[in-house]
Amino acid sequence: MVIDLEAFQTVTVDGKGIAQVGGGVRLGNLATAIYNQSHRALPHGVCPGVGIGGHATHGGYWYSSRAWGLTLDTIVGLDVVLANGSAVHATSTSYTDIFWTQPAPTSILNWVYTIPIANASVAAAAFLHIQSFALNASIIDDKIGFGVLPSPSSFSINGTYRGDKATFEAKISPALLRTLPTPSSSSLKTLPWLASLEDLGGPLPQPLSGYNAHDNFYAKSILVPETSPLN
Repeated sequence: MVIDLEAFQTVTVDGKGIAQVGGGVRLGNLATAIYNQSHRALPHGVCPGVGIGGHATHGGYWYSSRAWGLTLDTIVGLDVVLANGSAVHATSTSYTDIFWTQPAPTSILNWVYTIPIANASVAAAAFLHIQSFALNASIIDDKIGFGVLPSPSSFSINGTYRGDKATFEAKISPALLRTLPTPSSSSLKTLPWLASLEDLGGPLPQPLSGYNAHDNFYAKSILVPETSPLN
């Protein structure tokens, strides 16, 4: 049996900053609603058409997760229909067997560097340097989140920084770029929160019905323990 949650589109934020979100709400509409109502934000991916139900219950990761955790970590309660047809409200103290939003930044730095990759040995050396950079606690803190998008001829290193541009350029960027090939292009943009999300993932407003955007792709995950990095 498949249950269509498309009609569950309500988003409200109370005086304590707790958002009540319908199971059919998509991320772009969620981010817009909680920001416009209370200047709140959640850690979540930037594909605006992804539904909150699957995204939240299976994790929900993006650049803000180093500071705020996963979407899943923010949940304080769930209205759930059990297999026997009964409806319950599950929290950390009620129905715990089936069971938290953040103030949105005033501004955030979106950044990207495109690193040309000439061959496999350059790619391997670049990746190992980026890994060492990510493990450097004297540089990395919860203000920064980033990812690496490889292509046959380049690495695109992009992310966000919840600090000022001057600090990023003086401290973080030099440590990241040290030993890497000279970037073929770069961009650093200080943006309001919602504009940052749109810059990363495209327009936030999504249709409340008739959504029909889909991608087909193959994905595989590998977990690298911090104590045993790739070498």
